[in-house]
Amino acid sequence: MGAAGWRFARMKRTLRVRAVAIGVLEELPFICPVVVAIGSLIMIGITLYKDWPL
Repeated sequence: MGAAGWRFARMKRTLRVRAVAIGVLEELPFICPVVVAIGSLIMIGITLYKDWPL
């Protein structure tokens, strides 16, 4: 397989990965708010830990 063939095969795989990722995100619409909430809790925890008197 030449360079063009490898490039096409890699692009095809990348498109398949994107399609799977988009499908998962469409099936799980609540994932974004959950990720934001978890990130916020982690940031609050870090802030409280830094301010905690030792």
